[in-house]
This record gives sequence, C-alpha cells and structure tokens, in this order.
Amino acid sequence: MRNASSGFVAVLLAILATFCLAPAAAAAEAKCGVVLLHGKHGSPDRYIAGLAQSLREAGYMVATPEMPWSRRRAYNAGFLEGLAEVDAAVKELRAKGAPAVVVGGHSLGANAALAYAARSPGLAGVICLAPGHSPESGRMRDQAAESVARAKALVAEGKGERVSTFADLNMGKTFDLTATAAAYLSYFDPDGPAVMPRSAAMLNPPVPVLWIAGAADPLSRSGPGYGFDKAPAHPKSRYAVVQADHLGTPEAAKAMVLEWLGALAR
Repeated sequence: MRNASSGFVAVLLAILATFCLAPAAAAAEAKCGVVLLHGKHGSPDRYIAGLAQSLREAGYMVATPEMPWSRRRAYNAGFLEGLAEVDAAVKELRAKGAPAVVVGGHSLGANAALAYAARSPGLAGVICLAPGHSPESGRMRDQAAESVARAKALVAEGKGERVSTFADLNMGKTFDLTATAAAYLSYFDPDGPAVMPRSAAMLNPPVPVLWIAGAADPLSRSGPGYGFDKAPAHPKSRYAVVQADHLGTPEAAKAMVLEWLGALAR
C-alpha cells in the first residue's frame, strides 16, 4: 500500500512540475516584439519589407506602421505626432504578449526610432539602419534654411496650421512639399526634435543600439562619431557597416539584425 501511495505521489509531483515549468519554458522561448519604421517618402511594403518578413519568419512579432513621412501621407502630421504613433504600435505589441519591444527603422525611420527611445524608457533596444535626415548639418540645413525661416515666422504669427510649400531633401535631391508650417518645422528645425546626435545623447538609461551603415551610402561618411558615439555606452550596442547603398541597407543587414536580436535575450 505504501508503494502504491508513493507511486501516486510521484506521478502527481511530476504532473505539477510539468504545469509549473511549462509557462517558464514558454516565457524563455518568447521573442521580443519589433516596431520597424520605413524611411522618407517610403512605405511599409518597400525597403523594409524583406527584413520585416525575415523577422516574422524567425518568430518575432513585428509592427510596420505607415508613418507621417510616407509618400502617401506626405507629412500630414508632425514629428512628435509620429512618435505618438510609434508609441501606439509599441503598446499594441505589448498587449499582444511581447515580453519586450525593440524599435527600429530605416533612414528617417531610424531617426524617429532613436528619438522615440530617447523619450520612452523601457525599450529592449534600438535599431538604426542607414539613419538619415540631418536638419542640423550640411546641405540639408543650407537648402532648408529659407523654408525653416518662413515656417518659424508663420508659427510665431499664430499661423502654424497654415499649409504652404516648403523645401524637402532626400538622398541629395531637393523636392517641394506641401505641409503645415508647424509640421514642417518639427522635421526640419536644426534645433528641433529630429536631430539624431541629440536624441542619441538623451538615451537614459542606456539602451542597446544597433547602428548599421551602408558602405555606399553618402550619409555614412561621418562614421560612428556622428550619432552612435553620442549614445551612452552599453555592452550590447554595436556599430557595423554592410556592403550596400542607402536603400539597400535594410536588406543587406537582415542576418546582422537577427543575430543581434538573438544576443539581446542572452
């Protein structure tokens, strides 16, 4: 009788152990969610689409919202309003069960990912792929100067919601864009929220940053000193260069992104 009782207890303990360990095993296997932001004049189904698909196939929950700087939306909301849309995507992934969230992007999307992380502690990491849009430096500042001055004047006069035509720059080319003065200023003000070195320096507490530049991307010439080195040091941060141009960097960086995300969990 004692042997039978002992056997029953052993079986019961084994069953209880299975139920107790299963959630822990599932949690260990759960992967983070990733919010991936497209670049200027882009869309979720263009240059970041291949990377997004690879992440999904690897088991990550991925959100690719269409941002205000897409070709279709054409700056119909300001930069900080765009960050609020990123926040909504982050919260949605968390609500779906993502144990942690990484925010990343390409070009202006990388700029926004960095800016969001600077204002939203608690992310597991930031991915910057061929980061772009530097309103504080070089040709962009010079070419946009007249438009920025005009937008500032309109905002000062209480006419920030007036729609006007302003200068836009993308990959060395100048375009006309139609937007409200306030929205335009939020992207192109050299002292505004879209300045990457400032965003990087604002990361507090330090966050792991993966910064990948394309070797054939003119925007990569300044190297890690432009933005990556401005971020507080973190043992899991990494700066790397892939053999790609500006538009091809997300595709070329797929293996590196997957490797880095895997290392975050270890």
